[in-house]
Amino acid sequence: MRISVPSWELDLPLCVRSGQVFRWRQKEERWIGLAHTQVLFVEPTGNRWQIESPTSDEPIRLFAHLFRLEVDLKQVHRNLLRCDARWAEWIELFPGLRLMRWLSAEECLFSFLCTPANNIPRITGMIERLCERYGKPVAQAGETTYYAFPTTARIADAEEAELRSLGFGYRAKNLIQAAQMLLQRGENWLDSLRQLPYWEAKQELMRLPGVGAKVADCVLLFGLDNPLAVPIDTHMWQAISEWLLPKLKGKSLTDKTYREVVEWFHNRFGEWSGWAHQYLFTAHLLNTDAPKKVSEE
Repeated sequence: MRISVPSWELDLPLCVRSGQVFRWRQKEERWIGLAHTQVLFVEPTGNRWQIESPTSDEPIRLFAHLFRLEVDLKQVHRNLLRCDARWAEWIELFPGLRLMRWLSAEECLFSFLCTPANNIPRITGMIERLCERYGKPVAQAGETTYYAFPTTARIADAEEAELRSLGFGYRAKNLIQAAQMLLQRGENWLDSLRQLPYWEAKQELMRLPGVGAKVADCVLLFGLDNPLAVPIDTHMWQAISEWLLPKLKGKSLTDKTYREVVEWFHNRFGEWSGWAHQYLFTAHLLNTDAPKKVSEE
Protein backbone atom coordinates (compact mmCIF):
# COMPACT_ATOMS: atom_id res chain seq x y z
CA MET A 1 0.00 0.00 0.00
CA ARG A 2 1.16 3.51 -0.74
CA ILE A 3 0.41 6.92 0.71
CA SER A 4 1.37 10.28 -0.77
CA VAL A 5 2.90 12.70 1.69
CA PRO A 6 4.98 15.65 0.40
CA SER A 7 8.49 15.42 1.83
CA TRP A 8 8.15 18.73 3.66
CA GLU A 9 5.11 17.35 5.52
CA LEU A 10 6.91 14.34 6.96
CA ASP A 11 10.62 13.89 7.60
CA LEU A 12 10.44 10.33 8.91
CA PRO A 13 14.17 9.92 9.70
CA LEU A 14 14.15 13.15 11.69
CA CYS A 15 11.00 12.21 13.58
CA VAL A 16 12.26 8.82 14.69
CA ARG A 17 15.73 10.13 15.58
CA SER A 18 14.52 13.07 17.65
CA GLY A 19 14.06 11.25 20.95
CA GLN A 20 10.32 10.64 20.60
CA VAL A 21 10.40 6.88 19.93
CA PHE A 22 13.00 4.13 20.30
CA ARG A 23 11.95 1.15 18.17
CA TRP A 24 12.58 2.40 14.65
CA ARG A 25 15.65 1.49 12.64
CA GLN A 26 16.86 1.74 9.07
CA LYS A 27 17.94 -1.18 6.91
CA GLU A 28 19.18 0.02 3.56
CA GLU A 29 16.28 2.06 2.09
CA ARG A 30 13.65 0.52 4.34
CA TRP A 31 12.58 1.81 7.71
CA ILE A 32 11.33 -0.74 10.24
CA GLY A 33 9.13 0.49 13.04
CA LEU A 34 7.71 -1.40 16.00
CA ALA A 35 4.93 -0.10 18.21
CA HIS A 36 3.20 -2.15 20.89
CA THR A 37 2.23 -5.34 18.97
CA GLN A 38 2.60 -3.85 15.47
CA VAL A 39 5.37 -3.89 12.89
CA LEU A 40 5.67 -1.48 9.96
CA PHE A 41 7.94 -1.64 6.91
CA VAL A 42 8.23 1.77 5.26
CA GLU A 43 10.12 2.69 2.08
CA PRO A 44 10.28 6.18 0.55
CA THR A 45 9.58 6.46 -3.18
CA GLY A 46 9.74 10.13 -4.08
CA ASN A 47 6.81 11.87 -2.39
CA ARG A 48 5.16 8.57 -1.63
CA TRP A 49 5.65 6.03 1.14
CA GLN A 50 5.33 2.32 0.47
CA ILE A 51 3.87 0.89 3.67
CA GLU A 52 3.52 -2.76 4.60
CA SER A 53 2.73 -4.52 7.83
CA PRO A 54 2.75 -8.23 8.67
CA THR A 55 0.67 -7.51 11.79
CA SER A 56 -1.97 -4.99 10.68
CA ASP A 57 -4.71 -5.05 8.03
CA GLU A 58 -4.65 -1.24 8.00
CA PRO A 59 -0.98 -0.23 7.72
CA ILE A 60 -1.74 3.22 6.28
CA ARG A 61 -4.09 4.03 9.13
CA LEU A 62 -1.45 2.82 11.60
CA PHE A 63 1.25 4.91 9.91
CA ALA A 64 -0.98 8.01 9.90
CA HIS A 65 -1.79 7.51 13.58
CA LEU A 66 1.85 7.22 14.65
CA PHE A 67 2.94 10.34 12.75
CA ARG A 68 -0.24 12.37 13.42
CA LEU A 69 -0.87 12.87 9.71
CA GLU A 70 -4.30 14.26 10.56
CA VAL A 71 -2.54 17.39 11.83
CA ASP A 72 -2.04 20.18 9.28
CA LEU A 73 1.67 20.95 9.60
CA LYS A 74 1.27 24.35 7.93
CA GLN A 75 -1.17 25.29 10.66
CA VAL A 76 1.32 24.14 13.30
CA HIS A 77 4.01 26.33 11.77
CA ARG A 78 1.70 29.34 11.54
CA ASN A 79 0.67 29.04 15.16
CA LEU A 80 4.23 28.62 16.43
CA LEU A 81 5.36 31.68 14.47
CA ARG A 82 2.38 33.70 15.67
CA CYS A 83 3.37 32.89 19.25
CA ASP A 84 7.13 33.42 18.88
CA ALA A 85 8.97 34.49 15.73
CA ARG A 86 12.20 32.87 16.94
CA TRP A 87 10.80 29.48 15.96
CA ALA A 88 11.12 30.47 12.27
CA GLU A 89 14.72 29.27 12.10
CA TRP A 90 13.91 25.85 13.52
CA ILE A 91 10.86 25.42 11.34
CA GLU A 92 13.02 26.25 8.32
CA LEU A 93 15.59 23.68 9.43
CA PHE A 94 13.01 20.97 10.23
CA PRO A 95 9.93 21.61 8.05
CA GLY A 96 8.90 17.94 8.20
CA LEU A 97 9.29 17.41 11.95
CA ARG A 98 6.14 16.02 13.53
CA LEU A 99 5.06 15.25 17.06
CA MET A 100 4.77 11.46 17.20
CA ARG A 101 2.10 9.42 18.98
CA TRP A 102 2.60 6.08 20.74
CA LEU A 103 0.09 3.26 20.33
CA SER A 104 0.32 2.29 23.99
CA ALA A 105 0.63 4.65 26.96
CA GLU A 106 2.04 1.73 29.00
CA GLU A 107 4.82 1.12 26.48
CA CYS A 108 5.53 4.86 26.47
CA LEU A 109 5.79 4.91 30.26
CA PHE A 110 8.10 1.91 30.58
CA SER A 111 10.28 3.12 27.70
CA PHE A 112 10.79 6.57 29.17
CA LEU A 113 11.55 5.04 32.56
CA CYS A 114 14.72 3.85 30.79
CA THR A 115 15.77 7.38 29.80
CA PRO A 116 17.09 9.10 32.97
CA ALA A 117 20.89 9.51 32.89
CA ASN A 118 20.99 7.69 29.58
CA ASN A 119 21.44 8.25 25.84
CA ILE A 120 19.37 7.19 22.85
CA PRO A 121 21.59 4.31 21.60
CA ARG A 122 21.67 2.74 25.08
CA ILE A 123 17.96 3.28 25.61
CA THR A 124 17.23 1.62 22.26
CA GLY A 125 19.34 -1.41 23.18
CA MET A 126 17.73 -1.77 26.59
CA ILE A 127 14.23 -1.70 25.15
CA GLU A 128 15.07 -4.25 22.45
CA ARG A 129 16.51 -6.64 25.04
CA LEU A 130 13.39 -6.13 27.17
CA CYS A 131 11.15 -7.04 24.23
CA GLU A 132 13.22 -10.06 23.19
CA ARG A 133 13.23 -11.41 26.72
CA TYR A 134 9.64 -10.69 27.81
CA GLY A 135 7.67 -9.85 24.66
CA LYS A 136 5.88 -12.29 22.39
CA PRO A 137 7.06 -12.80 18.78
CA VAL A 138 4.60 -11.12 16.41
CA ALA A 139 6.28 -11.37 13.00
CA GLN A 140 9.10 -13.05 11.13
CA ALA A 141 10.96 -11.60 8.14
CA GLY A 142 13.77 -13.74 6.84
CA GLU A 143 15.94 -14.59 9.81
CA THR A 144 14.64 -11.68 11.89
CA THR A 145 12.00 -12.14 14.56
CA TYR A 146 10.05 -9.09 15.69
CA TYR A 147 8.75 -8.94 19.25
CA ALA A 148 5.85 -7.08 20.79
CA PHE A 149 6.48 -4.84 23.76
CA PRO A 150 5.90 -6.90 26.92
CA THR A 151 2.65 -6.56 28.81
CA THR A 152 2.45 -4.71 32.09
CA ALA A 153 1.76 -8.01 33.88
CA ARG A 154 4.89 -9.59 32.41
CA ILE A 155 7.08 -6.69 33.53
CA ALA A 156 5.50 -6.81 36.98
CA ASP A 157 6.58 -10.46 37.27
CA ALA A 158 10.14 -9.87 36.10
CA GLU A 159 13.06 -10.51 38.43
CA GLU A 160 15.08 -7.42 39.27
CA ALA A 161 18.33 -9.35 38.98
CA GLU A 162 17.44 -10.47 35.48
CA LEU A 163 16.59 -6.95 34.36
CA ARG A 164 19.88 -5.76 35.81
CA SER A 165 21.66 -8.45 33.80
CA LEU A 166 20.03 -6.95 30.70
CA GLY A 167 21.66 -3.60 31.48
CA PHE A 168 18.85 -1.76 33.27
CA GLY A 169 20.81 -1.02 36.44
CA TYR A 170 18.84 0.89 39.10
CA ARG A 171 16.01 1.36 36.59
CA ALA A 172 15.10 -2.34 36.92
CA LYS A 173 13.42 -1.83 40.29
CA ASN A 174 11.46 1.18 39.01
CA LEU A 175 10.10 -0.72 36.02
CA ILE A 176 8.90 -3.63 38.14
CA GLN A 177 7.36 -1.47 40.86
CA ALA A 178 5.69 0.86 38.34
CA ALA A 179 4.19 -2.15 36.56
CA GLN A 180 2.91 -3.58 39.84
CA MET A 181 1.33 -0.26 40.77
CA LEU A 182 -0.37 0.00 37.37
CA LEU A 183 -1.90 -3.43 37.89
CA GLN A 184 -3.16 -2.36 41.31
CA ARG A 185 -4.79 0.74 39.86
CA GLY A 186 -6.65 -1.11 37.13
CA GLU A 187 -6.35 -1.68 33.41
CA ASN A 188 -7.62 1.74 32.27
CA TRP A 189 -6.07 3.92 34.96
CA LEU A 190 -3.25 5.29 32.80
CA ASP A 191 -5.52 6.16 29.87
CA SER A 192 -8.00 7.76 32.29
CA LEU A 193 -5.42 10.51 32.94
CA ARG A 194 -6.37 11.93 29.53
CA GLN A 195 -9.49 13.31 31.22
CA LEU A 196 -7.61 15.24 33.91
CA PRO A 197 -6.20 18.77 33.63
CA TYR A 198 -2.50 18.82 32.80
CA TRP A 199 -1.11 19.57 36.27
CA GLU A 200 -3.36 16.99 37.96
CA ALA A 201 -2.48 14.27 35.44
CA LYS A 202 1.21 15.03 35.88
CA GLN A 203 0.93 14.83 39.67
CA GLU A 204 -0.77 11.43 39.40
CA LEU A 205 1.96 10.08 37.12
CA MET A 206 4.67 11.29 39.47
CA ARG A 207 3.27 9.02 42.20
CA LEU A 208 4.62 6.07 40.22
CA PRO A 209 8.12 4.78 41.14
CA GLY A 210 10.86 6.38 39.06
CA VAL A 211 8.57 8.93 37.40
CA GLY A 212 9.89 12.44 37.77
CA ALA A 213 8.65 15.58 36.06
CA LYS A 214 10.43 14.92 32.76
CA VAL A 215 9.28 11.30 32.38
CA ALA A 216 5.74 12.32 33.34
CA ASP A 217 5.75 15.01 30.65
CA CYS A 218 7.03 12.55 28.03
CA VAL A 219 4.20 10.13 28.84
CA LEU A 220 1.64 12.94 28.74
CA LEU A 221 2.91 14.37 25.45
CA PHE A 222 3.67 11.24 23.42
CA GLY A 223 1.51 8.61 25.13
CA LEU A 224 -1.57 10.51 26.31
CA ASP A 225 -1.88 13.29 23.69
CA ASN A 226 -1.63 16.14 26.20
CA PRO A 227 -0.44 19.19 24.21
CA LEU A 228 0.53 21.14 27.34
CA ALA A 229 3.35 18.77 28.33
CA VAL A 230 6.87 20.18 28.05
CA PRO A 231 9.54 17.56 28.87
CA ILE A 232 12.70 19.24 30.14
CA ASP A 233 15.97 17.32 30.18
CA THR A 234 19.57 18.51 29.84
CA HIS A 235 19.16 19.41 26.17
CA MET A 236 16.01 21.41 26.78
CA TRP A 237 17.41 23.16 29.84
CA GLN A 238 20.52 24.23 27.93
CA ALA A 239 18.51 25.39 24.93
CA ILE A 240 16.09 27.37 27.08
CA SER A 241 18.70 29.03 29.28
CA GLU A 242 21.06 29.78 26.37
CA TRP A 243 18.61 30.68 23.63
CA LEU A 244 15.33 31.81 25.19
CA LEU A 245 15.53 32.81 28.84
CA PRO A 246 19.04 34.13 29.60
CA LYS A 247 17.96 34.98 33.15
CA LEU A 248 18.07 31.23 33.87
CA LYS A 249 21.68 30.82 32.72
CA GLY A 250 23.84 29.52 35.53
CA LYS A 251 20.84 28.28 37.50
CA SER A 252 20.09 24.62 38.17
CA LEU A 253 17.07 22.72 36.93
CA THR A 254 14.96 22.39 40.07
CA ASP A 255 11.27 21.75 40.66
CA LYS A 256 10.79 25.51 40.81
CA THR A 257 12.69 26.37 37.62
CA TYR A 258 11.13 23.41 35.78
CA ARG A 259 7.66 24.73 36.58
CA GLU A 260 8.73 28.25 35.64
CA VAL A 261 9.76 27.06 32.17
CA VAL A 262 6.58 25.03 31.65
CA GLU A 263 4.47 28.04 32.61
CA TRP A 264 6.48 30.21 30.20
CA PHE A 265 5.62 27.78 27.38
CA HIS A 266 1.97 27.73 28.43
CA ASN A 267 1.78 31.53 28.51
CA ARG A 268 3.59 31.82 25.17
CA PHE A 269 2.26 28.87 23.18
CA GLY A 270 -0.81 27.54 24.99
CA GLU A 271 -2.10 24.39 23.27
CA TRP A 272 0.94 24.41 20.95
CA SER A 273 3.44 24.03 23.81
CA GLY A 274 4.25 20.40 23.04
CA TRP A 275 4.95 21.13 19.39
CA ALA A 276 7.09 24.15 20.30
CA HIS A 277 9.06 21.95 22.68
CA GLN A 278 9.80 19.34 20.01
CA TYR A 279 11.28 21.83 17.55
CA LEU A 280 13.46 23.40 20.24
CA PHE A 281 14.56 20.05 21.67
CA THR A 282 15.46 18.68 18.25
CA ALA A 283 17.46 21.78 17.38
CA HIS A 284 19.62 21.40 20.47
CA LEU A 285 19.82 17.60 20.20
CA LEU A 286 21.23 17.94 16.67
CA ASN A 287 23.65 20.68 17.75
CA THR A 288 22.27 23.43 15.56
CA ASP A 289 23.39 26.99 16.09
CA ALA A 290 21.60 29.39 18.39
CA PRO A 291 18.94 31.57 16.75
CA LYS A 292 20.02 35.02 15.65
CA LYS A 293 17.83 36.57 18.33
CA VAL A 294 18.20 34.93 21.72
CA SER A 295 16.83 37.48 24.16
CA GLU A 296 13.40 37.07 25.71
CA GLU A 297 10.75 39.07 23.96
